[in-house]
Amino acid sequence: MRRRDWRGLDNIPQEGGVVLAVNHVSELDPLLVAEAVLATGRTPAFLAKSSLFDSAIVGRWFRAAGHVQVDRDHGRGGFDAALEALRAGTLVVVYPEGSITKNNDGRLMGLKSGAVRLALESGAPLIPVAQLGAQQVLPAYSRRPRLLKRPVVTIDVGQPLGLDNLRRRGSGPEVVQIGTRRLTNILTTMIEDLVRGRRPV
Repeated sequence: MRRRDWRGLDNIPQEGGVVLAVNHVSELDPLLVAEAVLATGRTPAFLAKSSLFDSAIVGRWFRAAGHVQVDRDHGRGGFDAALEALRAGTLVVVYPEGSITKNNDGRLMGLKSGAVRLALESGAPLIPVAQLGAQQVLPAYSRRPRLLKRPVVTIDVGQPLGLDNLRRRGSGPEVVQIGTRRLTNILTTMIEDLVRGRRPV
């Protein structure tokens, strides 16, 4: 369905809890991101909203693989399950936008704070991942894949986000807000570079 362009996979630690914060452009994202993570020897668990578990494309796999389901009306339960998984050494994938972007060019929407809170409370590294191109195979909010063009889908794994100075200050609202702003800035830059066809520096 696509040609793959994987970058920075060696930035994923080989062991221990890890939070991957990935932008979200298509319902195919979990399958494509999982493929890249599995290529490093790690097995990902996804922190995902309940509606993804109802998807015909990924829902059955999500349930069978033990990923973390988040009900937005009862979000703390999903957060606690993800926190426990991180402390047990699991690599957890989070889509901090909370849903597929509504920007047609794949650019980032506003971020929720969950990825940063998980990293702060667990001590796990927070790694930004920019990806682009899956929406050309299965457009956002569409059920009709485009199977003929085989576009390039880029997954670019960044360096761990600097949070050590924030961890010393706890995980209160102000600290989480600063961390979320840092994550927003780096993901925005990485995605903008992909949109412009340049590899992030």
